[in-house]
This record gives sequence, structure tokens and C-alpha cells, in this order.
Amino acid sequence: MIPTTLPAWIYNNQEIFALEREAIFLRTWQLVGHVNELKQPGDFLRFDLLGESAILLRDRDGALRAFHNVCRHRAYRLLEGDAGNCGRNVRCRYHGFVYELDGALKAVPSEDSFPGLDKSEYGLRPLEMEIFMGLVFIRFGGDGPSIAEQLAPYREALGFYRIAEMEPLGKHGHTPIAADWKVAVENNIEAYHVPVGHPGLQRLYGATYRYEVKPLGVSHGGGRLIDRPSPSWSERHYLKFLPPVEHLPEERQRAWLYYSLFPSLAFDIYPDQIDYFQILPLAPGKCVARSRAYALPDARREMRAARWLNQRINLLVGREDKGLVEGVQAGLGSGGYRSGILSAKEVRVQQFQTLIRAAVPVAGLETAPEPGTVARRNRELKAAPPLRESRPEIPVPA
Repeated sequence: MIPTTLPAWIYNNQEIFALEREAIFLRTWQLVGHVNELKQPGDFLRFDLLGESAILLRDRDGALRAFHNVCRHRAYRLLEGDAGNCGRNVRCRYHGFVYELDGALKAVPSEDSFPGLDKSEYGLRPLEMEIFMGLVFIRFGGDGPSIAEQLAPYREALGFYRIAEMEPLGKHGHTPIAADWKVAVENNIEAYHVPVGHPGLQRLYGATYRYEVKPLGVSHGGGRLIDRPSPSWSERHYLKFLPPVEHLPEERQRAWLYYSLFPSLAFDIYPDQIDYFQILPLAPGKCVARSRAYALPDARREMRAARWLNQRINLLVGREDKGLVEGVQAGLGSGGYRSGILSAKEVRVQQFQTLIRAAVPVAGLETAPEPGTVARRNRELKAAPPLRESRPEIPVPA
């Protein structure tokens, strides 16, 4: 029996979108950035997600702290922009409340107009934070496994790259995509479409691509690059200029590898650099791809050329993917499509969709409930005794 996909109706539905916000995104770890993006006291990164806003701050003692980006007085959003330095304090531009970099409320204009105010009770609200190999994650809620537990199967493999020592390479990227976040993630975690959708990647990988899934929403794919003539100037010269990287094992000197973490984070791991690719929902049928690259300091001309060529190659891949997922989103609105089928090469998609069904059971219904009843039906399904999973597991090729 061939496994079936999630139904088309959930990819552009406001009620499903609201359930995903609460049951998935506000309960899972979200990557904010790298520790080396915040080196001086007052340096900050801002991360917004579905009405929530967080700030990651370097305090005066050098510690990193994460807070809700909201003043405790009248809810003004405190810091603006993706990144910057707020100086010695965080000051609200609405009424002038001042917070220390450790979140403590420092000063209140006309403090005597707040009889009995205890400033110690009105500091910035902290957020759960975890640092893994120099990458900083936050969580707005939930109590699931840590990032270290989730990525444990790949700790050794990722450790080869010395990610904690890396520096930012270029700027944060934000690419709007006219497709539901789930469509974008599903495209990103499978390579079945590569031979048709990405002829350049297919030339680079050939038949070397492999993939696997691990517990706790983690999966992996990738392959070794084939050094053979290519009609693409970028591909030929990338393979020509890519220099040896002394701390990488031989099998990783020319490998492009991908690691994903539910719900919507992926790492692209290359010999010359790494980057993250984070799909963030904006509205039903709309999302944004947030990204940034990091690399170890390396003054070699060959390495600089390889990094530039890598980004040139993957800029084209990104454009191809954007067109593909927007085409899927358009097709999901057709009356001629209700659900699809999954290949054994789409095992990572099956894992992703199984986790969606677990978090939002109503998303597994082939037909949409009546408008206004989706949340109620979801509660009913959550309360029902679990049924034995009827969908067969897709075998992962060796």
C-alpha cells in the first residue's frame, strides 16, 4: 500500500493555521542566530514569529539572554530591526521605561505615580534558550526534548565542522514565498525532485545522494560531489577552486549535506561554509525563508572563490525551488487534487507529515470539517483513544 500525503485543504486554511501556531511553532525550538553575531554588550538579534517577538541580548557580563521583546508597562515592542546594538540599556520609546541588559527594570519615569511599585517584579520576561555548537535557539513554550537531545544522532558528524568557531558570512536573508510553510518544508527535505527540478545539483551529485530519518523530528540527506566536466561555469570552477579543509575527514572534503529539524529548520553543510534555511509561516498559503551563512576565517583566495561560487550555485537552486513550491501551492487549490502519494525517496516528507498529524490530528482528515468547527474537531480527535497507524512505514534505501 502506497502511503498518502496530507490532504490539500490544510495548505490554505485559516483554522488549521491557528492550530499550527499554538500546537507546533510556539512549542518548538526556533533558531535565532550564532553566538558570534553578538560580541559586544548591547548587541542583539530580533526574532519574530506569528505575533510573538523575541530579543537575544549580550549583557554586560558577556552572557547571552533571551527575552520577550515587549515592555512590561503598556506592551510596546522594544527593539526594532533584525540586529543591532541597543547601547547600555534597553529603553522603551513609548514612555521611557529603561531595562538593564540582564532584563531588570532599571528606571521608570515619574516612578512616584506608581504607588508601591516593586521594579524587581517588572523586568523583561525571559524565554527558554539553548546554545548548541554556537547556534542559539529559543522556545516560546512547550516542554519537549532539548536541542542537544534532538540533534544527538548527528552531534559527531556536525562536530567535524567547528561550527561554534564560525563567523557570519553575509547578511540575513528573507525571501517571501507565495506558498504554505508546509509546502516549502516538504520541498526542502526531499531530493526526489532534484533530477528534474535542479539539473545543476543533479550534475554535482549524480547517484551519490542518500537520506535517512531519526527520532524526534530530525532527518538527513546529501551526497558527495562528482568531479566531472559540467556545462555550468559556476559548477566547474567551484570544483576546481574548492581547497582541502584540514579538519574534515576525507569523505566530507567534497560532500554537500543537509540536516533538518521539525518543524521548519534545515542546515546546509558544505566544506567551505554552512547556512541555515528556516521556513517561517506568515499566513495560510504564505511564508518566508529566513537564512544566513557562516564560515571559519580563511584568507585563501581559493576558499574565497569557492564560497562565492557556492552561493552563486545555490542562489539558482533557491530560485528554482521558489518556482516549484509556488507551483505546488497553485495546484493544491485545484478541484482535481485532494491528496497525493509518497515515493520511498520521500521518507523525510513522510516523517514530517506524520509529525503534523500528531500535533494537529484534524490535519489528517481527507475532507475539511465545516467552517468554524476545525478546532472543535481537533480537540475531539486528540481526546479519542489512539488508533493503530495504518500507513506503512516507507523503507529507507541503504
